[in-house]
Amino acid sequence: MPLLMIVEDDRTLREGLCRALCDEYETAPASGVNEARALVGRLTPDLVLLDCELPDGNGIDLCRELTRSLTAPIIFLTVLDSELDEVAALRAGACDFIRKPFSLMVLKERIRAALRRGSSPNEIYEDRLYRFDFTGMRYTVGHSEVQLSAAEQKLLRALTANRRRVVPRARLAELLWGCSSEYVDENALSVTVKRLRAKLGAGCIQTVYGLGYLWEGED
Repeated sequence: MPLLMIVEDDRTLREGLCRALCDEYETAPASGVNEARALVGRLTPDLVLLDCELPDGNGIDLCRELTRSLTAPIIFLTVLDSELDEVAALRAGACDFIRKPFSLMVLKERIRAALRRGSSPNEIYEDRLYRFDFTGMRYTVGHSEVQLSAAEQKLLRALTANRRRVVPRARLAELLWGCSSEYVDENALSVTVKRLRAKLGAGCIQTVYGLGYLWEGED
């Protein structure tokens, strides 16, 4: 069964979620940031349910930290309801933002959807303007085919697999060159992004300063 890590300081809610989800998932509960870090040191969750406000730290900061070490989707469960909070969570790497109180039925569907997206092989990406066949290595913009280098293909696949989610620079550097960004030329990633934008269009890849990049595509 998929393993869910549930990071929630409210004991009643945390234990209730574990009971409600145990038929479909294994669960690993944590009451705060430090417990979550300890769990990640021993386990590899398939999905994380995360509160924004925790007694020993900030959930958004923890989300940013987890995205550097995990590929698991992260769903926020929070009483915070402003657009700024939601944007901050998504920029930190979350795939969903659910406000409390929430429907358990809806939560279960959101979890299933996030796990499907995470497990589906990203062989083809397509929207109104772009079609990328990563298996056949054919990349088209409108009706025109473009040629991409190996690094550009890896970068594009990582960004489209996380559409509208910020992918940290360090994670991209590791995917492209097998090491952290601190061990490669600082400009190498920026140059690869610039070349990819030149081939696909300037607006398709957004820079989130101080964090990384996200794929906007064309709806």
